[in-house]
Amino acid sequence: MKYFLPGICFIFLCFFTACKSNSNKRAVNLEDLDKVTTAEQQATTGPSRSILTATEFIELSACKDLPCVQLFMKERSSDFVHAKKGEFASQYRSAVTDTSGNSLVIPMSTLYVTVDAGADWRMAHTVHTKALSDQLLQEFAVAKFLLTDSVYSNKGAGFIYHYHSAQYPGLVLSQTKTFAPWRARGLYYTVTWPCYVFELYARQN
Repeated sequence: MKYFLPGICFIFLCFFTACKSNSNKRAVNLEDLDKVTTAEQQATTGPSRSILTATEFIELSACKDLPCVQLFMKERSSDFVHAKKGEFASQYRSAVTDTSGNSLVIPMSTLYVTVDAGADWRMAHTVHTKALSDQLLQEFAVAKFLLTDSVYSNKGAGFIYHYHSAQYPGLVLSQTKTFAPWRARGLYYTVTWPCYVFELYARQN
Protein backbone atom coordinates (compact mmCIF):
# COMPACT_ATOMS: atom_id res chain seq x y z
CA MET A 1 0.00 0.00 0.00
CA LYS A 2 2.87 2.36 0.80
CA TYR A 3 4.15 1.87 -2.78
CA PHE A 4 0.69 2.22 -4.30
CA LEU A 5 -0.05 5.68 -2.91
CA PRO A 6 3.10 7.37 -4.26
CA GLY A 7 2.35 5.85 -7.66
CA ILE A 8 -1.13 7.31 -7.66
CA CYS A 9 0.24 10.69 -6.60
CA PHE A 10 2.79 10.62 -9.43
CA ILE A 11 0.12 9.80 -12.03
CA PHE A 12 -2.15 12.54 -10.68
CA LEU A 13 0.73 15.04 -10.77
CA CYS A 14 1.49 14.18 -14.38
CA PHE A 15 -2.18 14.54 -15.33
CA PHE A 16 -2.43 17.92 -13.56
CA THR A 17 0.74 19.17 -15.25
CA ALA A 18 -0.54 18.09 -18.66
CA CYS A 19 -3.84 19.86 -18.10
CA LYS A 20 -2.03 22.97 -16.95
CA SER A 21 0.25 22.91 -19.98
CA ASN A 22 -2.71 22.55 -22.36
CA SER A 23 -4.41 25.45 -20.61
CA ASN A 24 -1.32 27.59 -21.08
CA LYS A 25 -1.11 26.55 -24.70
CA ARG A 26 -4.72 27.54 -25.26
CA ALA A 27 -4.08 30.89 -23.58
CA VAL A 28 -1.07 31.59 -25.80
CA ASN A 29 -3.02 30.60 -28.88
CA LEU A 30 -5.87 32.93 -27.94
CA GLU A 31 -3.40 35.74 -27.38
CA ASP A 32 -1.82 35.13 -30.77
CA LEU A 33 -5.27 35.07 -32.33
CA ASP A 34 -6.06 38.44 -30.80
CA LYS A 35 -2.86 39.86 -32.25
CA VAL A 36 -3.67 38.51 -35.70
CA THR A 37 -7.21 39.85 -35.53
CA THR A 38 -5.96 43.28 -34.48
CA ALA A 39 -3.40 43.32 -37.29
CA GLU A 40 -6.04 42.33 -39.84
CA GLN A 41 -8.36 45.07 -38.61
CA GLN A 42 -5.58 47.64 -38.88
CA ALA A 43 -4.67 46.43 -42.35
CA THR A 44 -8.25 46.65 -43.61
CA THR A 45 -8.99 50.01 -41.98
CA GLY A 46 -8.54 52.73 -44.58
CA PRO A 47 -8.20 56.49 -44.17
CA SER A 48 -11.06 58.08 -42.25
CA ARG A 49 -11.08 61.39 -44.17
CA SER A 50 -9.58 62.98 -47.25
CA ILE A 51 -8.74 66.56 -46.15
CA LEU A 52 -7.48 68.45 -43.14
CA THR A 53 -10.12 70.16 -41.07
CA ALA A 54 -10.23 73.95 -40.80
CA THR A 55 -9.15 73.66 -37.16
CA GLU A 56 -6.16 71.52 -38.10
CA PHE A 57 -5.13 73.91 -40.86
CA ILE A 58 -5.35 76.84 -38.46
CA GLU A 59 -3.14 74.97 -35.99
CA LEU A 60 -0.75 74.04 -38.78
CA SER A 61 -0.45 77.67 -39.88
CA ALA A 62 1.67 78.29 -36.78
CA CYS A 63 4.43 76.19 -38.37
CA LYS A 64 7.10 78.21 -40.13
CA ASP A 65 9.46 75.42 -41.13
CA LEU A 66 9.33 71.93 -42.62
CA PRO A 67 10.21 69.92 -39.45
CA CYS A 68 7.23 71.46 -37.66
CA VAL A 69 4.92 70.47 -40.53
CA GLN A 70 6.39 66.96 -40.70
CA LEU A 71 5.76 66.38 -37.00
CA PHE A 72 2.19 67.65 -37.31
CA MET A 73 1.44 65.44 -40.32
CA LYS A 74 3.17 62.40 -38.82
CA GLU A 75 0.45 62.34 -36.17
CA ARG A 76 -2.05 62.04 -39.03
CA SER A 77 -0.22 59.34 -40.98
CA SER A 78 -3.29 57.10 -41.04
CA ASP A 79 -4.90 59.61 -43.42
CA PHE A 80 -1.94 61.30 -45.13
CA VAL A 81 1.28 59.96 -46.60
CA HIS A 82 4.58 61.85 -46.74
CA ALA A 83 5.26 61.48 -50.46
CA LYS A 84 8.39 63.60 -50.97
CA LYS A 85 10.14 66.36 -49.09
CA GLY A 86 7.50 68.99 -48.42
CA GLU A 87 4.76 66.98 -50.12
CA PHE A 88 1.93 65.23 -48.28
CA ALA A 89 -0.99 63.50 -49.98
CA SER A 90 -4.29 62.12 -48.80
CA GLN A 91 -4.34 58.33 -48.68
CA TYR A 92 -7.95 58.51 -49.80
CA ARG A 93 -8.11 58.37 -53.60
CA SER A 94 -11.06 58.88 -55.87
CA ALA A 95 -11.90 59.86 -59.43
CA VAL A 96 -11.97 63.41 -60.76
CA THR A 97 -12.86 64.49 -64.28
CA ASP A 98 -10.37 66.59 -66.21
CA THR A 99 -11.09 69.21 -68.85
CA SER A 100 -11.11 66.55 -71.60
CA GLY A 101 -13.70 64.45 -69.81
CA ASN A 102 -11.20 61.81 -68.73
CA SER A 103 -11.53 60.18 -65.32
CA LEU A 104 -8.41 60.34 -63.16
CA VAL A 105 -7.94 58.53 -59.85
CA ILE A 106 -5.83 60.78 -57.63
CA PRO A 107 -5.42 61.70 -53.94
CA MET A 108 -8.33 63.87 -52.87
CA SER A 109 -6.05 66.48 -51.33
CA THR A 110 -2.44 67.48 -50.81
CA LEU A 111 -0.45 69.67 -48.46
CA TYR A 112 2.64 71.27 -50.00
CA VAL A 113 5.20 73.48 -48.30
CA THR A 114 8.17 75.44 -49.60
CA VAL A 115 11.46 73.52 -49.55
CA ASP A 116 13.50 75.60 -52.01
CA ALA A 117 16.43 77.40 -50.39
CA GLY A 118 15.89 81.13 -50.20
CA ALA A 119 12.25 80.95 -51.29
CA ASP A 120 9.51 82.67 -49.33
CA TRP A 121 7.62 80.39 -46.95
CA ARG A 122 4.45 79.02 -48.46
CA MET A 123 2.06 76.29 -47.36
CA ALA A 124 -1.02 75.29 -49.34
CA HIS A 125 -3.75 72.73 -48.75
CA THR A 126 -5.21 71.78 -52.14
CA VAL A 127 -8.42 69.78 -52.54
CA HIS A 128 -9.57 68.29 -55.80
CA THR A 129 -13.36 68.48 -55.83
CA LYS A 130 -15.77 71.37 -55.39
CA ALA A 131 -17.65 69.37 -52.76
CA LEU A 132 -14.53 69.14 -50.59
CA SER A 133 -13.81 72.82 -51.17
CA ASP A 134 -17.33 73.74 -50.08
CA GLN A 135 -16.98 71.49 -47.02
CA LEU A 136 -13.75 73.18 -45.95
CA LEU A 137 -15.15 76.66 -46.61
CA GLN A 138 -18.12 75.80 -44.41
CA GLU A 139 -15.79 74.74 -41.60
CA PHE A 140 -13.96 78.06 -41.88
CA ALA A 141 -17.33 79.83 -41.83
CA VAL A 142 -18.04 78.14 -38.49
CA ALA A 143 -14.77 79.70 -37.29
CA LYS A 144 -16.24 83.08 -38.37
CA PHE A 145 -14.09 83.56 -41.46
CA LEU A 146 -15.97 86.02 -43.67
CA LEU A 147 -15.28 87.01 -47.26
CA THR A 148 -13.72 90.48 -47.31
CA ASP A 149 -12.35 90.92 -50.83
CA SER A 150 -11.18 89.22 -54.00
CA VAL A 151 -8.45 89.91 -56.53
CA TYR A 152 -7.84 88.57 -60.00
CA SER A 153 -4.52 86.87 -60.63
CA ASN A 154 -3.07 86.89 -64.13
CA LYS A 155 -0.84 83.92 -63.29
CA GLY A 156 -3.49 81.32 -64.03
CA ALA A 157 -5.01 81.34 -60.57
CA GLY A 158 -8.23 83.15 -61.48
CA PHE A 159 -9.94 84.99 -58.65
CA ILE A 160 -8.37 84.72 -55.22
CA TYR A 161 -10.83 85.21 -52.36
CA HIS A 162 -9.72 86.54 -48.98
CA TYR A 163 -11.43 85.80 -45.67
CA HIS A 164 -10.90 87.27 -42.20
CA SER A 165 -12.12 86.17 -38.77
CA ALA A 166 -12.47 88.17 -35.57
CA GLN A 167 -11.60 84.96 -33.71
CA TYR A 168 -8.26 84.80 -35.54
CA PRO A 169 -7.37 88.46 -36.16
CA GLY A 170 -3.80 87.67 -37.16
CA LEU A 171 -4.71 85.34 -40.02
CA VAL A 172 -5.91 85.73 -43.59
CA LEU A 173 -7.47 82.81 -45.45
CA SER A 174 -7.14 82.77 -49.22
CA GLN A 175 -9.00 80.37 -51.49
CA THR A 176 -8.97 80.01 -55.25
CA LYS A 177 -9.98 77.66 -58.02
CA THR A 178 -7.03 77.14 -60.32
CA PHE A 179 -5.15 74.88 -62.71
CA ALA A 180 -1.85 76.10 -61.27
CA PRO A 181 -1.90 75.16 -57.57
CA TRP A 182 1.86 74.70 -57.31
CA ARG A 183 4.54 75.32 -59.87
CA ALA A 184 5.60 72.10 -61.66
CA ARG A 185 6.09 69.93 -58.62
CA GLY A 186 4.92 66.49 -57.53
CA LEU A 187 1.34 65.84 -58.52
CA TYR A 188 1.16 69.23 -60.22
CA TYR A 189 3.63 68.92 -63.09
CA THR A 190 0.70 68.75 -65.47
CA VAL A 191 -2.70 69.79 -64.13
CA THR A 192 -5.78 69.07 -66.23
CA TRP A 193 -8.40 69.22 -63.52
CA PRO A 194 -9.62 72.13 -61.36
CA CYS A 195 -7.92 72.47 -57.98
CA TYR A 196 -9.12 74.41 -54.96
CA VAL A 197 -6.24 75.93 -53.03
CA PHE A 198 -6.45 77.07 -49.40
CA GLU A 199 -3.70 79.12 -47.77
CA LEU A 200 -3.43 80.77 -44.36
CA TYR A 201 -0.89 83.49 -43.74
CA ALA A 202 -0.17 86.25 -41.27
CA ARG A 203 -2.22 89.36 -41.78
CA GLN A 204 -0.28 92.41 -42.90
CA ASN A 205 -1.29 95.55 -40.98
